[in-house]
Amino acid sequence: MLAISMLILFFVLLFLGMPIAFVIGIVGLIMLILGGVPLEIIIQRAFAGVNNFSYLAIPLFILAGDIMGKGGLTKRLMAFANAFVGKLSGGTAITTVVTSALFGAVSGSTVATTYAVGSVLVPRLKEEKYSNSFIASIIGPAGVLGLIIPPSITMVILGITANISIGDLFFAGIIPGVLLTLALCIYVWYMSKKKGFGEVRTESISGKELWKVTREAFFPLLTPVFILGSIFSGYATATEAAVIAVVYGFILSLFYKELNWTKIKEIMAGSAITSATILIIISMANVFTYVLTINHIPDAVSGFFLNFADSPLVFLLVVSLILLILGMLTEVTSLIVLLTPIFMPIAMEFGIDPIHFGMVMIMNFALANITPPVGLSLIAGASVTDRKMGIEETLPYILHVLLIVAIMVVLIIFVPSISTFLPNLLK
Repeated sequence: MLAISMLILFFVLLFLGMPIAFVIGIVGLIMLILGGVPLEIIIQRAFAGVNNFSYLAIPLFILAGDIMGKGGLTKRLMAFANAFVGKLSGGTAITTVVTSALFGAVSGSTVATTYAVGSVLVPRLKEEKYSNSFIASIIGPAGVLGLIIPPSITMVILGITANISIGDLFFAGIIPGVLLTLALCIYVWYMSKKKGFGEVRTESISGKELWKVTREAFFPLLTPVFILGSIFSGYATATEAAVIAVVYGFILSLFYKELNWTKIKEIMAGSAITSATILIIISMANVFTYVLTINHIPDAVSGFFLNFADSPLVFLLVVSLILLILGMLTEVTSLIVLLTPIFMPIAMEFGIDPIHFGMVMIMNFALANITPPVGLSLIAGASVTDRKMGIEETLPYILHVLLIVAIMVVLIIFVPSISTFLPNLLK
């Protein structure tokens, strides 16, 4: 009865608009008090939740992404992508998707990708007569590529929480990320041609111009190579690779003469706020996880699935539905810390590869992030398109995109090798 009451309180506070860190902290505190647990446990568990060297990768990857976003790397990646796909129908919109994939591969953040790419390309998309609903329906979903394509901050949190290799998760995201990028590009091309969106570039880009944009984008494009290469070679952990990304991005930004003292202060302040928000959520979620554990909730959930789910496939489909629904309502970070300790052991009981299950979680969170009514990336896409734009205005096109991402989720579930091939190959 207590568990049901706390669950109701959890969703009531959530729907009232209270930040998720406070929601799980308050509910956890009440359950500890009612359970007669000493209150100093809260401080101990909150501290233990973030007392992990690997979590340093989170603020470092956030800082690297902010440096690259404001240090001139975004526009160089955009020019590079546009040189190759700009002549197609919907060229600028396709450039948006490709640039988001490239920027996601250097920033690791979903919302950061949406705003960094959107702030540059949305004005141009509007000039070319793309409708606002179409723009938002592309900018938001393209942003979730930063969640799937390594290095992903979400993968860092999942790897630490599940105690699985962050490097393996990074490599597991490459093929799904590339496939989803291609699928979105094909959709944008088809819809732009059908609706007459955009201006088709008739003149061919000269070899000199192509060389120029390739040369300028070359060093930014090396960022994921350095990150993944250092991890794969064994020279660096994910945290140390994040340091490499920060230093490399800072050097490039200084070389491009895009940074000044004012920008540096903005980057530091913004990165600190974003990092603190994520780490507070992780800290409070660890308290809540402790509450669930002492109340034997994970054991009850495990017993339910092992008794009623007659196959790994049924388990994956049911968990996917749960993750999608919860991911639509709340922030992904808290869900990873809360649900991974419950679901990962059950997945392993069913004989599911932890890396495969991790990618199933990641893909479901990507889908949830663009699903109304509370898809955070979709909200970000609408906001960067038009501050007054409501999420309901994206419906004519976002439903198509949701179907594409949902098909990708199903593919990951039914074909595990899509996510496990590269990690197994590189071991």
